[in-house]
Amino acid sequence: MFELFIKGGPVMYLLALCSIIIVYIIIEKYIYLKQQYINPTIVINAIQNDLIRFGKQETLSLLKKHKKAIFRIAGESIKYTHLDRNSRQDHIKEASITEIEKLEKNISYLSAIITIAPILGLMGTVIGIMDIFNVISGGNIGNPELLSKGIAEALITTVTGLAITIPGVVFYHQFRHRIDMILLGIEQCTYNISLFIQNNTQIK
Repeated sequence: MFELFIKGGPVMYLLALCSIIIVYIIIEKYIYLKQQYINPTIVINAIQNDLIRFGKQETLSLLKKHKKAIFRIAGESIKYTHLDRNSRQDHIKEASITEIEKLEKNISYLSAIITIAPILGLMGTVIGIMDIFNVISGGNIGNPELLSKGIAEALITTVTGLAITIPGVVFYHQFRHRIDMILLGIEQCTYNISLFIQNNTQIK
């Protein structure tokens, strides 16, 4: 493996850096998004039960302690139920900005790497072909060792770039789908909690 790395030439060091970063991002986002996702119906039922048992203030205090974004943002819908719908939505959106930033953290870097990696692979291919032409123009066309060096560099960098990009694309779309599902669940939760409080005026 190390021999192949060396044969790939200097571009392999950049590709190695890309692979390290992309592995870190994939692991970090997978763990974080898995922790954040929960069926919104479960959240809605749990909060509704707490509102009936404890009231608004105590429920709000409990929600602030949760690690999941959906619980914390649901607390904002409870806090501003006295406002009209548009004003309430504005406050919820403002409170959601920080949580959305956490959900989408490093996603842009993942997107950048899956774009850059195949380009670096292509650059390695071009450098390898240039080495082949240098060998030919230098009159060493009969030297298989020098020719194979350029060919190896061209092929190894191309394959490495694709090997980084393909799983990166898969995980990128997986993460985007999971983020969309979390945000949809948050929207569903805040709407239902606000509606529940408005329909149950005995909740204080």
